[in-house]
Amino acid sequence: MKKLFVISLLLLAMILPASADTGFSPLVGTWVNPEYNPTRKGPKAVYLADGTGESYPTTYAAEPSMVWTYTVEDAWLDVEGAHWYKIVAVKIQTLENRFWYLLIRISPDGTTYEEDCIRGNLREFATELNTKSYFYKILYRE
Repeated sequence: MKKLFVISLLLLAMILPASADTGFSPLVGTWVNPEYNPTRKGPKAVYLADGTGESYPTTYAAEPSMVWTYTVEDAWLDVEGAHWYKIVAVKIQTLENRFWYLLIRISPDGTTYEEDCIRGNLREFATELNTKSYFYKILYRE
């Protein structure tokens, strides 16, 4: 009986977090901008609910060019209803761990993704979205 109880608790511990509202659901999905040159900025990004993401070299590519994990460090709504996130992303496909500190804004209607990032060596987030930044990108929900 005790063994059955412990197994039940373990199953609940796995199921409940998976069904909980994570607070980053507006971020999850596929984002594209076919105008981007893939050698500079990936034209397609996919955020998955399991904390992983993928970049694609074209909007029609079947295989990702980069896979990463992400952790939401902070999330909030502004007065206009836009969702903001501070995310640490880590590239996981190579021997080196490359970190990015992303500041992301999802428009109130959920159709526009804006991002500015600072590479991990500085270990800090951008304080605002700078549309003139080399790392700024804008994508649209697919």
